[in-house]
Amino acid sequence: MSFADTIETANLSRLKSLKEQEFKLQEAEAKTYRDEKVKRVVMTSVHRTLGQTRATAGDVDGAIAAFNRMPVEDVAATLSEFDSINKASVEDAIAAIVREAKKTQIVILNEAHHVPMHRAFAMKLARELKKTGYSYLACEAFNLYDDFPLQKQYVSEKTGTLTKESTYANFLRDTMREQWQFVSYEPVDGPRESGMAKNLVQKIFRQDPKAKVFIYVGYSHAYEFPVSETDDDKSKMAAQLKRLTGINPLTIDQTAMYNHVDSTRQSKLYIAALGRMAQEKPYVLKSATQHYLKLGIDNKLVDMQVIYPAYSTSPATGRAGWLATLAGFTPKDIPKELLPATGRRLIYAFHKQEPADGMPADVVMVQAGKTPPKLMLPPGEFRFAFED
Repeated sequence: MSFADTIETANLSRLKSLKEQEFKLQEAEAKTYRDEKVKRVVMTSVHRTLGQTRATAGDVDGAIAAFNRMPVEDVAATLSEFDSINKASVEDAIAAIVREAKKTQIVILNEAHHVPMHRAFAMKLARELKKTGYSYLACEAFNLYDDFPLQKQYVSEKTGTLTKESTYANFLRDTMREQWQFVSYEPVDGPRESGMAKNLVQKIFRQDPKAKVFIYVGYSHAYEFPVSETDDDKSKMAAQLKRLTGINPLTIDQTAMYNHVDSTRQSKLYIAALGRMAQEKPYVLKSATQHYLKLGIDNKLVDMQVIYPAYSTSPATGRAGWLATLAGFTPKDIPKELLPATGRRLIYAFHKQEPADGMPADVVMVQAGKTPPKLMLPPGEFRFAFED
């Protein structure tokens, strides 16, 4: 581990965590299971944890690759879906969402917890929503015991587990600069979906009935179907919140249509959408009747679906292309004195003005003897550290 005057040791432990998860994967793969069902449960858990650990260590492709090894139920694409793609028109996702957001008080966007790219999109969307009067940002990722998230005006380990990942931390820094009001809403106990919705009502709408709220969630919490009828039915948070407030939220999925490392796990509908129209920015598809297409998921679940370009690794930076084009980060050379002589090393970039327990603005793996990738950084001044 590096010598770093003011950086807490806890913030330089991501390579250690990654090695631990890699070892657990080896153990799980070598183990004998009594049946395939048990093996499936164990391997799914291991790959999920490994994927999120890789994301936190800056390995965005490795994170997706880990999740690609998890078993999934294939949803067969229909001919009508392919036909709808061929007849669809394209619109920039941010522009379309902002236009629709003006018709309501609540925007709910989901993410896959192992895909930092989704947080870059959320950051960009938040900037535009703020211009239209949205002022509350409620994140599933905030520590459920913290009623006043980001009160100290920086992202620390106590902010949440998912917020340790650099793109998430940068998203929150961006919203702090724009003076959003932050809300945590995870329930401590009781039914989770209705508990989340009740907390949002209690913390926001009871005090400010006209509040305009951007809610950032994981996966199915954004689903409006099945419709909510009671606190403990099978509906998700978005449906529960709609029942409790009477407000019809704008719900958006971004977890289905993006590029996968394993080509065998690529959605045929996604490939068709890419082949129909090459785009450089995330986009939405609209039918001839001006309805938003939702590919590979039940049409009733959400209002809109974001489709991502097939971002590749940039030859100039050695990093995912979306870090520059979507997130707007700037490449910077890793200081030569931090490059390893042997083995692999994790390089950290921290904002100079933040306290010792602040989360890094970027984390990247370097390997001795290979061309080092660039750091991809937001505006600011940085101090650096490494972990072996």
